[in-house]
Amino acid sequence: MMNLRKRRAGRVTIGRWSASASLVALSCVAASVHAEELASPSDREIVVTGLLEAATGTKSGTPVREVPQSLSIVGREQIEVQAAQTVSQAIAYQAGVFNGSTSANGRYDRISLRGFDIINTGVLQDGLRATTVQTYTKAEPYGLEQIEVLRGPASVLYGQNAPGGLVNMITKRPTDTPLYEVAVQGGSFDRIQGQFDLGGPVSKDVSVRLTGLARDADTQIDLIPDNKIYIAPALSWTRGSSTKITLLTSYSYEEYGPPMSGLPAQGSLLPNPNGKIDRHLYTDEPGVDNHRNQYRAALLLDQDIGASWRFASSTRYSKTQFLSETVSARGAPVEGRILNRSFYRFDIDGQVWASDNHLSGDWSLGPLAMDSLVGVDYRHTKEDYWLRAGAAPPLDVFDPVYGQPYGPATTPFSSTLQSSDQTGLYAEQSIRYADLILSGSIRHDWSDTTTRNRLDDARTEQNDEATTWRVGAVYRGPAGLTPYVSYATSFNPILGADFYGDAYKPSEADQYEAGLRIEPPEWKSYLALSAYRLTQSNVLTRDPENDLNQIQIGEVRSKGFEAELVTRPVTGLNLTASVTLADFTDSETDLDPTGKPERMASFWADYDVPEGPLAGFGIGGGLRYIGSSWADSANTIRVPDYALVDAMVRYDWGSWRLSLNATNLFDKDYYVSCSTSSCGVGTERTIMASLRYRLGGAK
Repeated sequence: MMNLRKRRAGRVTIGRWSASASLVALSCVAASVHAEELASPSDREIVVTGLLEAATGTKSGTPVREVPQSLSIVGREQIEVQAAQTVSQAIAYQAGVFNGSTSANGRYDRISLRGFDIINTGVLQDGLRATTVQTYTKAEPYGLEQIEVLRGPASVLYGQNAPGGLVNMITKRPTDTPLYEVAVQGGSFDRIQGQFDLGGPVSKDVSVRLTGLARDADTQIDLIPDNKIYIAPALSWTRGSSTKITLLTSYSYEEYGPPMSGLPAQGSLLPNPNGKIDRHLYTDEPGVDNHRNQYRAALLLDQDIGASWRFASSTRYSKTQFLSETVSARGAPVEGRILNRSFYRFDIDGQVWASDNHLSGDWSLGPLAMDSLVGVDYRHTKEDYWLRAGAAPPLDVFDPVYGQPYGPATTPFSSTLQSSDQTGLYAEQSIRYADLILSGSIRHDWSDTTTRNRLDDARTEQNDEATTWRVGAVYRGPAGLTPYVSYATSFNPILGADFYGDAYKPSEADQYEAGLRIEPPEWKSYLALSAYRLTQSNVLTRDPENDLNQIQIGEVRSKGFEAELVTRPVTGLNLTASVTLADFTDSETDLDPTGKPERMASFWADYDVPEGPLAGFGIGGGLRYIGSSWADSANTIRVPDYALVDAMVRYDWGSWRLSLNATNLFDKDYYVSCSTSSCGVGTERTIMASLRYRLGGAK
């Protein structure tokens, strides 16, 4: 049994060593059942990332190289090699991706694609959304098999969605062969984590999997924890080769920092007559309670109905309970040092029922090969949102004194009860003639939202409907050259209200894209080039005057060029690289939106010694460059660019792996994003060691 102990007021924290010991003990019990039947692991080989198959680009199983839109896939091996601890870290080396998560705020993965935030609508798990307006979810990367990044509008596939694209996280499934893995991790900020992954068949037709972890850790910001419990049982049942039913469940409990734990802009990004503020300064108060419970249950059906036709159904129930307290700053420090603060308490309960059902088939019409798909999806969301405020003492940012009384949060600031129903009908059709593939998709959505403001008992209804579509052409040319063009539209009602209770307006977007995929048959390489022009109306963005709020602006244009390379030039050596060149413009002001870097690049290399006395050793490293961005809407204050170096070394022997990973190896000081009032501090050098024992499955 896990030993739970009290730590910090109002929190239950996992005992640091007992948590890992319990996980190891549980895993060892399970291992005794299967150990004798497990085979030795095969030689390690990274699958070239760009060539993995995806479910995201279309719903009809079209190969990645035939999707007329930019798409990247990060596999399980890459997640492990780079020791990614969050989804945003796992996709940090992909083109067009900006990770806006700061060191102090690990409550969710703040991801933007092609300059547009996707946290509200563009983060999916197994093709289904689990978020409401305020209950942003955070997936556990250890529980994922792969992560798919689709750039550009995806409403025609998934309904109301962010125009920049989406991130679809594929959950680990039960395995057909026995799998046993147990690992412990430790490192910077007193981090200790134990994890296990067990699976395999229990009968001819039934397979199971159980994945879990427990973590007790601090962060680089004083008094902010990073604690977690995660457990994910799964079961699959097959009937011959025609029917497969999979049940995926998970529960997680997390403790993290308050919503705003950045530094005042004056004294970090901007000059302060009193000097530079310590990057580790905690601007909140000890004892504030910030935690989240997430519950998930999904049922997946894959049914072969004969004659090359299949029926697929996915249904998930998600519940997120979110409590957040913060003693948050109000404006710039008085005389550069005294920070006036208020106490806020958020109580949010979000529930989502989501279901997607479609029928797909292959058929021919003379010389034409046809792939057809029709489907319907439905999503019901319900969110109970409370925001209360109270008094709080000021804080001297150069001589902080904590522990003074604050609160209670007795003044209602915002209170809404919102429910939403969205239904979509969609169809896809692709036509192949020789090496030319033409595709078209169309979808119609109905969205009905009811919001009750409990402070004034006002009731508002928002009824929207829209038709979105995508057309594209792909040519499978000689020498592995595959050019494509596409046009796509998107629709997003933007459910909910802002910090002050005002409802958001619907948003629409469209995109033109042209690209070229190069996959020479004699090379183990994949190069993807794309150019696009994307326009969105009523864009939701961070309020530069209130970091707890999001506002809408008229229209934003995003155009750019992206390149991704994945190659394995020699045995054991894997290289990935990406370049992003973009231009973002607010058409109303002809200025650039805030918080959007226009230049990004990355490079990663890792090498396994294939033979000889050093066989089993691996070494790797990477460089990530993020260009400058604007902190204010007037484009007068720039957030500086930065470059970060990551490194890795490991040794494999038998079923064991010992690895050491470092992110921001040279401890670069940087700011992820800033407004005129505050700055999000980047993560400093982080070292993590891991010892893993694995039998069965992929190495």
